[in-house]
Amino acid sequence: MGESSKTSGENGEKITEELLKLIGWSNLIKGLSVPCNNKTHARENTHGNDFVFIYNNPLHDNRTDVIYVSSKNAKNGYPKGEKGVKTEFKKHLSELDEIVSCSKISPEISHKLKTFQGRSQKKHIGLLVWLHGDRGSLDRDIKPYLNNIQLDLSSNYPLYLIDMSRASFIKEAISHFRGIKQGKEYHFYYPKLGNVIASADERYGELLPIELIASDLIPIRFMLGEKPSLCLYAKQSFSEDTLKKLCSLAFDFADGWVEDIFIGLESYHPADDLQEKDSVLMAYQERKANIKVFCYKESILDLLEY
Repeated sequence: MGESSKTSGENGEKITEELLKLIGWSNLIKGLSVPCNNKTHARENTHGNDFVFIYNNPLHDNRTDVIYVSSKNAKNGYPKGEKGVKTEFKKHLSELDEIVSCSKISPEISHKLKTFQGRSQKKHIGLLVWLHGDRGSLDRDIKPYLNNIQLDLSSNYPLYLIDMSRASFIKEAISHFRGIKQGKEYHFYYPKLGNVIASADERYGELLPIELIASDLIPIRFMLGEKPSLCLYAKQSFSEDTLKKLCSLAFDFADGWVEDIFIGLESYHPADDLQEKDSVLMAYQERKANIKVFCYKESILDLLEY
């Protein structure tokens, strides 16, 4: 039982590491232990960080993010019922909360930050990557169970979740784009998001910041011939209303610099949904942009788009 648990944990860390590499999180700090300085924590002496990632957040002018990644892997899938999911989630997030609270004031992290030479503002953030190995429910989305959950945490820093559903979306979207671009250069695009402070950095780069990981969108900037183009992957199914919102969002993101916009959805039928798609796109005829809609989940129907 112990050996099986160890193997499951190692598998989870391996998948987590490869997933983070897909979004440009390289140079990960692995297996960093820090002293526990709070007697109320359920630890004896130390907290173990599966991964720590430090980067200058491109969405903020003066912020360096320190992300503490906790990898969990349930060999037989998530708990079956809502209550079980909530209980296990609270346990994992409470553990992550303790890790961040001790890590952020540890000599080990202080040393890493000095070596990194980041920006003046430091943001400490927890990321729970909660995976499982049950093939029958690989894409199960547990977030609806967690909408109204009360965590009773007193942390002053945000905690994020990547579950199997979001992890699958990230892998599918990036793998799909890499497949169709066949090795050509691309960058993640950094839109202006709500009240997020505008950054003087380039609006695109090689890593996906934490705010975009937590969203259901992955915006990618790439060159089509001599012109920059935008590909917007969305973890949503096709509907006229969804497409209208995504088109408006793409134009806001593009900010006038793009003529070719590609919108990828997890479900879009190029025959059955054609009329609805064309009806939506007619509203944007006066905009100088070519909009193409596609499904990033591969099937034989993809040949209709060639």
